[in-house]
Amino acid sequence: MNEVELELVGRFRELFKRKSMRISIEPGTSLLKIVTELGRAIGVDLRSEFIGPDGKPMEESSLIIVNGRVIDLTRMGEQFIKPGDRIVLAPSVAGGG
Repeated sequence: MNEVELELVGRFRELFKRKSMRISIEPGTSLLKIVTELGRAIGVDLRSEFIGPDGKPMEESSLIIVNGRVIDLTRMGEQFIKPGDRIVLAPSVAGGG
């Protein structure tokens, strides 16, 4: 099956009203396309949670993890997702110290 597991943390869990879901994808689909289509499905500009209006990543507020690796948000269009991948949408966590 051409599915990926999507884990939703923090405000993303609130937006989707669930903590995880499986979605079908075509092999070779970009992460940017997935984020765009997910946002369209819930009526939210989900891309703006990760990329600001100036085109710069919003890493201080949100991050995407694919198979345990934090993704460079400026390269979402170049990050291709395969069936079986695990994607986490999460708010960034700032540490004190």
